[in-house]
Amino acid sequence: MTSPIRFGGLASGIDTDTIIKQLMQVERVPVDKLEQKKQVTEWKRDAYREINRSLMSLRNSAVDLMFSRNFYAKTASSSDASKISVTAGPSSGNSALRIDSVTQLATSATTILSATDKNGATLTGATKLSDMSGFVAGQKRVIQETAGTEMTLPKDLDFTNVTLKNAAGQTLNPTDFSYDASTGKLTATNTTAYPDGVIPQGVSAEFISGTGFEIQYKSSTTGTYKKIELGANATVQELVSKLNEKETGLSAFFESSTGKISLSTKDTGATATLDFDLGFKSAFAIGETNHVGQNAQFKVNGIDVERATNTVTIDNMTLTLKSRFPTPDNPTAGPVTLSAATDTQKIFDNIKGFVDKYNETIDLMNKKVREERFRSFAPLTKAQRDELSEDEIKKWEEKAMSGMLKGDTILRSAMDSFRGKWSGTSSATNDVDMRQLFQIGLSTGADFMNGGKIELNEEKLKAAIEKDPEQVYQLFTNAESGLLPQIRDAAAASRSNITRIAGADGAGAPTYSMGREMTQIDTRIQRLNALLVDKENAYYRRFAAMETAMNQANSQAASLQQFLGGGM
Repeated sequence: MTSPIRFGGLASGIDTDTIIKQLMQVERVPVDKLEQKKQVTEWKRDAYREINRSLMSLRNSAVDLMFSRNFYAKTASSSDASKISVTAGPSSGNSALRIDSVTQLATSATTILSATDKNGATLTGATKLSDMSGFVAGQKRVIQETAGTEMTLPKDLDFTNVTLKNAAGQTLNPTDFSYDASTGKLTATNTTAYPDGVIPQGVSAEFISGTGFEIQYKSSTTGTYKKIELGANATVQELVSKLNEKETGLSAFFESSTGKISLSTKDTGATATLDFDLGFKSAFAIGETNHVGQNAQFKVNGIDVERATNTVTIDNMTLTLKSRFPTPDNPTAGPVTLSAATDTQKIFDNIKGFVDKYNETIDLMNKKVREERFRSFAPLTKAQRDELSEDEIKKWEEKAMSGMLKGDTILRSAMDSFRGKWSGTSSATNDVDMRQLFQIGLSTGADFMNGGKIELNEEKLKAAIEKDPEQVYQLFTNAESGLLPQIRDAAAASRSNITRIAGADGAGAPTYSMGREMTQIDTRIQRLNALLVDKENAYYRRFAAMETAMNQANSQAASLQQFLGGGM
């Protein structure tokens, strides 16, 4: 709302604007007090929310530490990591394995593709498939995956242009078969050549459709023949890129200096297989071989073991086989010893990380409840801020914001609750020296002024971890008496109490008590501001009336003076 332009004191010579401004400053005192009250409420709300964020972080830290892997961390070592590397899982025992030999590594089904173009030149990445023998533009194939009495082809084919071949690539007599163009079904009619009308596995039907290229492959990943389709101008590099796509389960590498392609399955072992259609085999002179991988073969503690991959898990230790041994060049190599042990340092670090987070939260809460409150430093009004420098405002507000939660009962109750969880945690065990947390090096100490921060004895805690990590785990995670579930629940309860009062970050004002209080303050401020406008207008009307009266008096005096002066 734009303030009206007023010109006061023209008749009286009185600075009415200044007088009214001073009068309104007095009238604004109730509004200033409400705005200060609202500011204090906002500061208190923000202080509560800071505590809530720290409590959420503490709760999450407790939940994260509850996973067993944090208490059963293992370290593993290999006497010769160049031959076998090892990692240990949480459930690994403190055990050792002896790998006497690795006679064979697991391999994928692999083939080396070698070909030239139609002119006998070495292939390059830019060589077009149309320039290679064996690839026929537009040629499509349907392959009989398993033997059966019928084979499904596309409908409405011109059967006179369909070539049938067996798995070896030999052309079959089309008169031995019948094709139904309406259904696309192909059946064997010569039951002498094909007993019981069974069409053997591997039979293919070739026909021309379109101008692009189609390649079919089958691997242990796909299980059945899958198609790769390429355009009429496709190159060798495009073929390699298609073979490398994620869904193929293949890995292809083109060596430009030799014009050869290395092609292998991504899975390994004796079940890893790789095969192609006749056109692809013809283009790269692969032959009829169905390429197969091999299993890893090794001996563990005198027992022969065979696996499909080079990464195997034995006794909860994960081994990665890297090379064969012994070998003709090194007949005395081996054995390789693998061992697993409790990773005391890592478990200690996991627990210490939680303790640090807990102490950080307690330290923040303790600071808030003990922070001095400077009641003489009320929030600055707008008029007061206008009179101060930025540095003076900053220093003032540091005092004004201090102690918002001094002596707060919610925070004191939360700290008392947390302290009780540490001292009250216990576990049933035959070891009387590991039944409570203070016995393994974790205690709240005797200084009540620190709010219940945890004192950690590194030597005692590491000794307990080495002695019995299971008992340490139970002290922390037992569903009924473990520390972490209790801290998690206590943090959640304290957050709930604070959220009810101060709300969560971004919460709407009606959802928490302090928000509703500030809304009520805003309503009162708006009402008082409306009354102040009326009061200010009333002052201006009074001064305007005074100016009018004085104008009239001055006019009468001037007329009287003129009359008296004129009569003389």
